[in-house]
Amino acid sequence: MKSTRVEYIAFFRNWLFYQFGRQSDVLRNLIIVAEVKKIVFDDDEAAYWGDRDCWTMHKIATDNLAEKAIVAVE
Repeated sequence: MKSTRVEYIAFFRNWLFYQFGRQSDVLRNLIIVAEVKKIVFDDDEAAYWGDRDCWTMHKIATDNLAEKAIVAVE
């Protein structure tokens, strides 16, 4: 059975907080989950990503965030 968007986001969030469970990781984890919510925008996307490993989604989400990052000019 394919997962819904809500199920996938919950699964990914649980996986992420297990992998990066330190208190210092909480804010970063929440930002990554917010980015994943943008990527997995409906149940069809959830069905697609539900069959893939979480590390791939993690990389895509963190790469997307890095592209949006504001870098200080020296």
